Formats: sequence, C-alpha cells, structure tokens
Amino acid sequence: MAEQTGIANSIDTADQEAQYDTCVKKLLSNRLVLAWIMKECVSEFKQFSVAQIAKDCIECEPQVSKVAVDQDELDKDEIQYLEDMSDKRIEGKNTEDNSIKEGKVFYDIKFSAVVPDSKEPVQLFINVEAQKSDKTPYPLIKRALYYVSRMISAQKNTVFTKKHYEKIRKVYSIWIQMDVDEANKNTITKYSVTEEQIIGNVPEKESNYDLMTVLMLRLGSAEEANDKPILRLLDVLLSSETKPEEKKSILENDFDIPMTKSMSEEANTMCNLGEGIRERTVIENTGNTIIKIMINKNLSFDDAYDLIYCEEDRDDIKAYVDAHMAVAK
Repeated sequence: MAEQTGIANSIDTADQEAQYDTCVKKLLSNRLVLAWIMKECVSEFKQFSVAQIAKDCIECEPQVSKVAVDQDELDKDEIQYLEDMSDKRIEGKNTEDNSIKEGKVFYDIKFSAVVPDSKEPVQLFINVEAQKSDKTPYPLIKRALYYVSRMISAQKNTVFTKKHYEKIRKVYSIWIQMDVDEANKNTITKYSVTEEQIIGNVPEKESNYDLMTVLMLRLGSAEEANDKPILRLLDVLLSSETKPEEKKSILENDFDIPMTKSMSEEANTMCNLGEGIRERTVIENTGNTIIKIMINKNLSFDDAYDLIYCEEDRDDIKAYVDAHMAVAK
C-alpha cells in the first residue's frame, strides 16, 4: 500500500464518511422506510398501514439535504442558482472567494405529511436526522429542539400570515443515532409539549399546544430488537456489517420493502465504505498508540510495534506512523 501523508489520510477518511452519510440519507428517504418510521413513531399514523402511509400520506418527494435550518439562509436549490450565476460574472469584477455554502446547515430529510380520513385534514412537517454517534460537544436534544422550533417559526408567511396562528402545523424531528453506548442501544425516547394544571383546572384543547415532538432512536443490533419493529428495521437497514443479500431478505420478507436496484447499490456502497472507515479508524488508533510509545519510551517503530498486540497490517500502520511523525518534526 502506497504511503500517504496525514493530511491525505484525513481527506480520504472525510471523503469516505461523506459518501457514507449520503448513502444513509438515501436509504432513509425511501418512501416505505419513511412510512415505517411514521407508523411506529408518529402517533397520527399508527392506525394506517405502511402501504397506505407511503401512498397517501407523504406529500411530494422528501427533500434530502436541501432545506436550510437557519432563518434567512438559502435552500440548496437557491444556493445552486446563485453559484451558477456567479460562474457567469465578468472576470475581474469580483475577487472575493467566499463560499456560499460555508457554514450552512440543512435538514437531512424534511417533508410534509397529511393524515387522511379525518374531518379536517391534519398536516404535519416531519424531519428525519441521521446521527453517526451521540458523542457530540453539546446535548443533542438541544439541537433537536432548535430544529423543531425552526420548523414552527418557518411557517410564518408560508403556512400562515399575520395573526392566523391557528393554522400552525405540528412538527416532528426524529433523530436516528447509529453508534451509541451499549446501555443506550435499541431505545426510543420521546419529548413533547404537555399540559400541567398548577392551580385550578382550565384544560386546553390538546391540538392547540401539542405542536412539536422530538424522538431519539438509538440503534443497536437487530438480534436484540426483535420486539421493536422500527428499531430492527433500522438496525438492519443502516448496518454496514450486514451483507446486502441478508438485508434484502430481511427487508423484503419481514417488512415488505423490496430491495430495488437503487437501494441494493446504496446498501453495497454502505457496506464497502463502512468497512473502509472501520479499518482506517483501527489503523489510526493503533498508530497513535504506537506513536505515544515511541515518544514516551524513545523506541523505534519495530520495538514499539512489538510491545502491543496487533492484528492489523503492519505496513499500513507503519505508513500512518511515518507520515504523522514526519509532520510532527
């Protein structure tokens, strides 16, 4: 294997992770997968079949990484238009090189849904977020609450105008976390607005305050989620270890989700990328351990390598160590 610098390794890993994230979003945005999530997590759809939800309840095509979260930020399509226009600017007129995309945050998946067979159609906005890990520098629930708050405030002048607050639609933000602590695996936690009578009893109609809900789905192994259909589905679908053929069998036989050509390709890509990321991570962790031993004990690579139990390819680890030691010097 050819040696790479530490920067090159970081770029490769970042590119793999970006492709992996794209695969996850594409798999989750499948209408039948979203229908399963809605049936199991959104109370308004529990009485409907997955097939009916996919056919009648999801309005238009889900937007994947296209809708901006923050107020006054441009959506992806608007950004693309401005970038296309900037490419046509007169050369020399603008010497600035600021990226329009820099710092922008987009919802992973966002779509509108309607509850059929009701006297007055109930319309919702639903956001699904894929989170690789729960190890974030901030409480993830605070970010999720920010997202639902933005989904409410963004309805001003789109869903309702002036003081017609009665038209505000309920919003859901569903967070799927894939790499969590053992004790938290295969769990679902719900956060919502509830009423509490402090003095007296003045009840409000629930639909007037039950406007935002956050759900945290923490995945684990499919074998341990047999009694929780949505967790087992997502455990299988998003696993980078389960082989595509096994995924196809489980998804088709247990969840009536056909493994289309597109989904099969994404599943294959996910498995390959996941394996590559895991291998890269193991090499980096082992390499960093060896570097510390070399520095602290003033040993050569060979001597430090011999001190630890290691099953990884020696040449790959040496290339990593050599590259990072060269940068350190």
